[in-house]
Amino acid sequence: MHILIAILSLLAALAVWYWRLRMLGRIARGGVEVAETVANLPRRIAFKRKSGKSGLQIVDDPREAATILMLQVAQAGGALTEKQKISIQTEIVDNFEFSETEADELIEHAQWISEDAGKPHATVSRMTDFVQHAPGLGPKEIVDLDSMLVSVSEAEGSPEPAQLDLLALFRRKAGLRV
Repeated sequence: MHILIAILSLLAALAVWYWRLRMLGRIARGGVEVAETVANLPRRIAFKRKSGKSGLQIVDDPREAATILMLQVAQAGGALTEKQKISIQTEIVDNFEFSETEADELIEHAQWISEDAGKPHATVSRMTDFVQHAPGLGPKEIVDLDSMLVSVSEAEGSPEPAQLDLLALFRRKAGLRV
């Protein structure tokens, strides 16, 4: 009989320790979740700040604006072609010192932003204003951007009239002489 009581006591002790270890595991998981929440807090705050905005309102980097401008010029002649995309990617890699992967991501991001931006003239006008007033950018960078836009417009050969119209709008808004 005393052996049976010893076995039951041992089983009860093991059950109590098993229950305690499960509780410690739950507490540890809760601590990990709290740590992840705190670690992601800056990103969540930035997202909440931007979440009330959409489209062109979330552009906060002149490189994004320049990419949107290049996309608008490229798409003025029709749908974005592979040659135009390669031209934009080359300009981003050469002028922004991005890797090809980062350039692809920037192009995709700019396409997503400008997808519902509205009319190309309004988009080019707004992004030109943004680039002009961006801190740290001067006349040289505006001229460089004009060169990038021309390069993109010539990716498929001679620019289309709609592309030339957007280039003229950019130059007029940027104060460049043709």
